[in-house]
Amino acid sequence: MIQDLLGSIASTQAYRRFAAEKTSRTVLYLFFISLLFTVGGSIAMQLRIGPVVDQTFSWLAAEVPTLTFSAGKVTSSQLEPKRLVHPQAPEVAVMIDTGRVEPVTLQAMQEAKVLAYLTNNALYIEQQQGKIEIYDLSKAAVERPMVVDAKFFRDASSALKKVVYPLAILTVFVFAAAWTAFAGLIYALVAMLLQAVGGGTLGFGSLYQIAIHAQTTALLARIVMSFLPFVVPLSGVLTIVITSVYLWLAVKANAAAVSAETSPI
Repeated sequence: MIQDLLGSIASTQAYRRFAAEKTSRTVLYLFFISLLFTVGGSIAMQLRIGPVVDQTFSWLAAEVPTLTFSAGKVTSSQLEPKRLVHPQAPEVAVMIDTGRVEPVTLQAMQEAKVLAYLTNNALYIEQQQGKIEIYDLSKAAVERPMVVDAKFFRDASSALKKVVYPLAILTVFVFAAAWTAFAGLIYALVAMLLQAVGGGTLGFGSLYQIAIHAQTTALLARIVMSFLPFVVPLSGVLTIVITSVYLWLAVKANAAAVSAETSPI
């Protein structure tokens, strides 16, 4: 696979081999580059999001008063209402007022400048278009009291790393493989148009195999861009241009090979 990777990037002649290789090898290569993208993307995600997640859970553990949910009601170790504001995102604010039992209106939430409001018996979350989602806690009975304290947030942070991150990695891999395979169909059609202009007799299957390999450099560029501290303008267009260039070179290489084989000596 490493040889195919290097050939996809640096050798137009390698695309003659890709066009004739077995479908199973192309599928294996598809999974290989999807795995590369997943590993690179996961590392970038950990570097970017990991510290933010750790900071958020540490902030929650330090700022959220101990909450106890029992018999459909929430009680707090702090009697007075407390407004929590995320240190890195001031627009994300929550009000905790477990002494309140009367309903919370949208106006009250907007005046308090909070996105969520927890009372003694309900949780109110502001949705888009000026609507409030209400979760009636009195209907959510639990077998035994549930305590939300600093230990709860530390355990939640640990569970996130052990469960959610692996699931996220698996999701990225499946998405990357599916998207690369689908994009290969589109690029194969583009390769047919390029072949009509530049010559060649490859069938759609061979062009599809070329299209999978032609996405390699653009995919690696995507990995590099995920580590950059800024967004690259028109990165999607750049990806299309890079892949299209490789398609054109691959089509020309195969057309030249056919021409050399059929020309009289």
